[in-house]
This record gives sequence, structure tokens and C-alpha cells, in this order.
Amino acid sequence: MLLGVPAPRRDPAAAPAAGSTLTRLRRTGHQDPVVTDRAWERISTLLPERPRRRRNPGRKPLDDRAVLNGILVVLGRRIGFEKLPQDLEYGSGMTCWRRLRDWQRAGIWTDIAHILREEIPEARRIDFDRVIDTADTGTTEGETRVARRPRSTTLIRQPSPVAIEFGFTALRKSR
Repeated sequence: MLLGVPAPRRDPAAAPAAGSTLTRLRRTGHQDPVVTDRAWERISTLLPERPRRRRNPGRKPLDDRAVLNGILVVLGRRIGFEKLPQDLEYGSGMTCWRRLRDWQRAGIWTDIAHILREEIPEARRIDFDRVIDTADTGTTEGETRVARRPRSTTLIRQPSPVAIEFGFTALRKSR
């Protein structure tokens, strides 16, 4: 409750049925990439079985398909994992990043990406090149990493016209 106003509640009747496919449109009008049933049948056989701890099991892990959809949204929108919207219900960006890291370490991400390129209609919009292979980076044997997004050149701080006029062109380095 904020300032005496109760938080809006979700209407369970408005939620989609469990079997229906929910289309999610971005502001640009494009659909976010979603794993198809056919692709999921092929991918689910590749995923390793995660044994649940008997003692102190903790929270149950999110569904692999939902997390994979979250990874596709991040790669398709070309955003950082921390910018993954929570309202899509694909888990947090950190969960998606960790699962991607685990799949990379298990050596199955390249196979998953290959299947996704073949099976998903929106695959041409997904930036699979953000996932770097070990041969490209010089990382240690068996280690892969997710590439950082390139910094935009438009965000580089420029001195103001007044500063240029008076010769104050040296800017302090910001983070």
C-alpha cells in the first residue's frame, strides 16, 4: 500500500489458460521471441538433469523453458540481463544469466542456439553473437562468457558550447 492506495491486484480470470500461447508485443510492435513446442521437444532432451538437494532444498528452480524465453528476450531486444522486465514472468535477469552460464559450462549452449536458429521464426532478430566462444576471447579452457553490449558512441560526454568558448574542454572521467 502506497500513500493509502492499495496495490492493483491481478484478475485470475484475465490470466491466459495454461495451454494457450501468450503473444507479447514490444513497443516497436514486434513480437518477443518465444520457444516453440517443436523446438522445446528438441532442446529439452539436451538439458542436464538437476538433482534437488535433500537437505535444505531451498526454492524450486524456475522452469527451463521460461528461463530460455527470458534469454531470448534479452538477446532479441539487445538489452542487458538486468533490464529483463519482471512482468514477462520469465524470472529475473540474473536467473536467466546464471542458467545461460550453466548451459555454456555444460557445453550445450551451442547446440541449443543451433536448434533455436532452425526452429524459431524470429531467429534472425536474435543476437546470438553476444555469446562468445572460448576461441574468440582467450579465456581459460572450457570457459565461455556472455559478451558485454557495446557502448553507444552517442552517450560520450561532450563539453558544452559555453565550456568550449572559454576553453574548458577537459572533462573529468566518469565511471
